[in-house]
Amino acid sequence: MGGEENVALDPNHNALPFRLSDIEIKPKFFDFHPLILTVRKEIVFQWKLIRDEWNKQHLITILAGSIAIILGTFNGEILNGGDAQVSGLEGLQQSGATSYFQMILSIVCWGWFLYQLLRLFPIMRTHSVTLMLIWGGLGLSQILFHVENKQFPMAFDLSQMMGGLLVTLVCVFFLYFFIKAVTETRDLHVETNHLHEDVRMMEAEMAEHSLKAWTAICLTWCGLVIISSWSGAHFVAERMADQPILIALYVMLSLICIPLIMWTIWFPQRMLGTEALVRTKAAVSAEEDLRSKFIMAEVAPDEEAW
Repeated sequence: MGGEENVALDPNHNALPFRLSDIEIKPKFFDFHPLILTVRKEIVFQWKLIRDEWNKQHLITILAGSIAIILGTFNGEILNGGDAQVSGLEGLQQSGATSYFQMILSIVCWGWFLYQLLRLFPIMRTHSVTLMLIWGGLGLSQILFHVENKQFPMAFDLSQMMGGLLVTLVCVFFLYFFIKAVTETRDLHVETNHLHEDVRMMEAEMAEHSLKAWTAICLTWCGLVIISSWSGAHFVAERMADQPILIALYVMLSLICIPLIMWTIWFPQRMLGTEALVRTKAAVSAEEDLRSKFIMAEVAPDEEAW
């Protein structure tokens, strides 16, 4: 992989080693819709950019997240079913020294992983925390689904799913506004930095800044998080059950989610540059209104003054 430092994307794309329009791929039999070919082309473009620019810091971040997952998964208290009679601090006190040490190391690795995300992707700091909370929230929702029905989703009852559904809807809400913020910031970026009288040139620039593949990556990450969380919660709910395929599925999908969440966070910054503010148009308008009111309040004379 490439350079040691993150390269900010300037408005003219001079920092890019290649452009999306330079990528050529051959149509396949499954390209029955033009959107599929477009997404494939963008994924190839982004993947080549990753191979060219991601450095050892990115690899260390992936390694930290992977170690956190492995340490948290292959814990004796989880694999042997634990003790259903104890929980909370009492459960921590009765856990073995090795299991307790693994848990602490896993938490440290997760903390380091988040720290690296905040350091590597400065304009996406708030959104990095949001995505991590979404990951945790989707995991919590699967736990809530399995509390009343350990066979979930088999024989489910809506009355038993209210807690899990509420958490899931909150996560979907935040994910939607995350995608919306990136998309609308992209629109503003193109309108500001690539303004041209020729409509065709504007359309070409918008195509260069397409987010179709990025959206697909983001939704894929979310889907894999849901499946991996379900497999993990299902394995724990089936206490002492011999289902190694569930734990294997959880580990495999969770490990895939680590680079995918980095991809999801990295690409908007690479496209917009390190000086951008990733916000929705509503947030920008609200800030402008507040700024204008503040200026008017400073300029307007005090009616009670003399």
